Amino acid sequence: MPDSNDSFVLLHDQTELSIVKISKPIDLPASTTHLFNQTVTHDEISLVAPTNFCRSLSSLIVEQHGGWQAIKINALLDFSMVGVIASLCQPLADKQVSVFVISTFNTDYLLIQQKHIGKALSILRQLGHDVRTVHAFN
Repeated sequence: MPDSNDSFVLLHDQTELSIVKISKPIDLPASTTHLFNQTVTHDEISLVAPTNFCRSLSSLIVEQHGGWQAIKINALLDFSMVGVIASLCQPLADKQVSVFVISTFNTDYLLIQQKHIGKALSILRQLGHDVRTVHAFN
């Protein structure tokens, strides 16, 4: 089982993503090769999706922030693992790279603004991670 000190295979999807606040929940694709995430709380509904997809939702968008790309930790992360996100995000924060994190049942995703993606990928490689750029998550 990997821990926060291990190096990971990180998959960088070059698809432009948007982080949006929407006025009501939507149906998401049942199968996709890109990241889609909808979070519903008592005070907001947030969506992360490819920017092209978000364009079709213009009547539902309350706020939008575009220009993000996703990096997937390409490993099954056990719930007992401690410090994985911190081990990836702290070095990025130290270099002034903001990260938006999404956790799923199996793994975690780091969203990085496109203007900082080159810097982020370089930092992660320097940490010993195997960073692979892909056109989709398969």
